[in-house]
Amino acid sequence: MVFLRTLGGDTVTVETSPFDTVSSLKQWVAESQGIPVEDQRIISSGVQLEDDEGLQELTTYHLSLRLLGGAKKRKKKVYSTPKKKKHIRKKVKLAVLKYYEVDGSGGINRKRRECQNCGGGVFMAAHANRHTCGRCHDTLVIEEPQAAAKGGKGGKKK
Repeated sequence: MVFLRTLGGDTVTVETSPFDTVSSLKQWVAESQGIPVEDQRIISSGVQLEDDEGLQELTTYHLSLRLLGGAKKRKKKVYSTPKKKKHIRKKVKLAVLKYYEVDGSGGINRKRRECQNCGGGVFMAAHANRHTCGRCHDTLVIEEPQAAAKGGKGGKKK
């Protein structure tokens, strides 16, 4: 005789012989409660029993169902700093007009220098003392005469 705790929490007494195995207990559950044998799990002392293991007299076995998955649920990460926002490019209507101007006779003049390496249509960025191409990274330094250049920061006063 063994005790079987069912899915509902009830304890049922099952008459067994000394030679019965876990598979015969599963067959008895399938006939009496209608649960398919492949979905049943028999547990004793927190360990799932295999079908070919023998049953011990006056032992309580627990019936449970097979569960799919079995992976542990992971904790959500907690970040110390907020997410960096992506740069959103601003759309400027007719942006090409800042590169050209129309003179009085209907001719077109370029406002910026074109890159000599990249060819027509590739303009250089105008900095304080240089022009730089964004495509090939070519840099043209604008040299000012020494007399016109100002002292700037850190110069000594006389």
